[in-house]
Amino acid sequence: MSDRTRLIDLIERAERDQPSCPQCGAMLIATERDGALWLECPTLSEPRPFLRQLIALDFEATHGRRLLLTADEAMAA
Repeated sequence: MSDRTRLIDLIERAERDQPSCPQCGAMLIATERDGALWLECPTLSEPRPFLRQLIALDFEATHGRRLLLTADEAMAA
């Protein structure tokens, strides 16, 4: 099995295990951050003013985010 196929399989399995954000219900997406691969809520990449987060009790830590591959693992793949 090629590295690309394994990577796609890893992402698809993670999406099946946790398809949506527990906080807002948005579909989680695969995202690269600093060389690492994450499955995370798309709202984490949107600008989020602190006062708005505080009023809504909508903090980054409550949104879905899961590390799929570290930067080192991604480089090896």
